[in-house]
Amino acid sequence: MLTEQSSSALKLSNLQQAIINNFQKGFPLCAQPYQAIAQLLDTSEQQVLLAVEDLNEQGVLSRVGPVFDHKKAGASTLAAIAVPPEKLDKIANIVNQFELVNHNYAREAYSKEQKYNLWFVVTASDPMALAETLQEIELLTGLPILVLPMEASYHIDLGFKINFTKHKLNSVEKKSLDKIKRPVTITDNSEYLNQVQKDLLRGMIEKGLPTTAQPFNEIAKKLNVIPSQVIKQITQWQHNGLIRRFGLVVKHRKLGFNANAMVVWNIPDEFVDIIAGQLSSFDEVSLCYRRPRRLPDWHYNLFCMIHGTDRDVVLAQIAKITQQIIRENSHLWYLAEHLQQDILFSTKAYKQHGARYSKQKNKQNTQTVKAALAEKDRAHG
Repeated sequence: MLTEQSSSALKLSNLQQAIINNFQKGFPLCAQPYQAIAQLLDTSEQQVLLAVEDLNEQGVLSRVGPVFDHKKAGASTLAAIAVPPEKLDKIANIVNQFELVNHNYAREAYSKEQKYNLWFVVTASDPMALAETLQEIELLTGLPILVLPMEASYHIDLGFKINFTKHKLNSVEKKSLDKIKRPVTITDNSEYLNQVQKDLLRGMIEKGLPTTAQPFNEIAKKLNVIPSQVIKQITQWQHNGLIRRFGLVVKHRKLGFNANAMVVWNIPDEFVDIIAGQLSSFDEVSLCYRRPRRLPDWHYNLFCMIHGTDRDVVLAQIAKITQQIIRENSHLWYLAEHLQQDILFSTKAYKQHGARYSKQKNKQNTQTVKAALAEKDRAHG
């Protein structure tokens, strides 16, 4: 739990904290979602809208909208570059030019034994667009990229609870959220969106909903459909797993979560599923994935994230988790004796926004990169 000592510069009301704590998941998919939130938090719709607008102005929110399942939405990968320290900012700025790069962080290995220090995520509409983007980044930076696509997802729970003011904050029970949800039934084929409309809708909500009393009305007008069709389509995407969650997506560093560790493990392949399941059971672990080794440069195949406000606390949590993993697997003598691990703390956030999967974004990205490459050629005569 984040307290006021963790982030003194940020000024959030009790209402804003309650909105963040309760609606990172389960955002009401109804005609007037902010009115529904107001009813649940015993306040007015106008106060909720003002609170969300202020969260946007303070840079706390990435968006209010969907988090897509990467594998179902398109193609994506984690990538890393080994950058000379004196060129880190310059190379990071080049990577940031790419619209399809949605996260870009400097990371420092705790062991100092590995060289990769710039880590970013690329998302695209399809594998070909992803490969082209990675190739273009290599061309512009002049540096090889370590490509680490996700092979298996074991645990995803990227929600952040806060309490700056130490007051009791309103908490919404799941059963109360369920009451404002409407059963999604489509009785007429005309109520379905066609593929063009679906593609346009995905592009619209990638950056988040407009902060208005009836955000789905605005989207529906642009699609020339009725709001219930928009709501039903988004709900259907949630049901089939394309959207993992719909709600407030916060910028965790703004909330004081600056001690963020990517813990990487080298686990014998036959034990990966076992260890991943154990890691996923710890409350401190927010993400857990399997990714490929890239020998001889990269030996690790299991990744987990631990977000915190204090580096020493996070290191203590990792030590506790590691010790328990070894104890629980003491019968696997090889694992206990040969467990390899490294900890990469993020030291600077260069970019953080929602993933861009739409084909139009991919096209814009290509045009931007072509111009950058032409400028690079001119500069080298």
